[in-house]
Amino acid sequence: MPRGVPGRLRFWHKVRLAVRVWRTYARVKVGLRRRPLPALVGELGRTAVRGDAHPPARLSVAVHRGLRFGPLRPRCLTSSLVLYRLLREQGDEAELVIGLPPDAREHAAHAWIELAQRDVGPPPGRGRHDPIARFP
Repeated sequence: MPRGVPGRLRFWHKVRLAVRVWRTYARVKVGLRRRPLPALVGELGRTAVRGDAHPPARLSVAVHRGLRFGPLRPRCLTSSLVLYRLLREQGDEAELVIGLPPDAREHAAHAWIELAQRDVGPPPGRGRHDPIARFP
């Protein structure tokens, strides 16, 4: 389906997208164990552009729904890294952003993805967090 065209995906397009989400999730999980975050983000950001592109909002929802399977509830960093990679694969200049609430008494950091300074998720997105680090 062309980018920016509204509508529902056909069943096999959904399956193909779900497989991409899960394959990327596996790569992210292994990468988080083996590399420091800046190195992993750099690696995930270097990719050839794929032909099938989806609107960022659709990818965000696909990551959110696709990774909430059974009892699995990935952390915001993992979900954000998956979305980051999928957006980079289609040529979008995505940024991983990590932030804290303005009145942070604990170190409860949160991660989300931005395109041109606009929050694209995955849900719940930025919320009330102030950015403290950005990774292009």
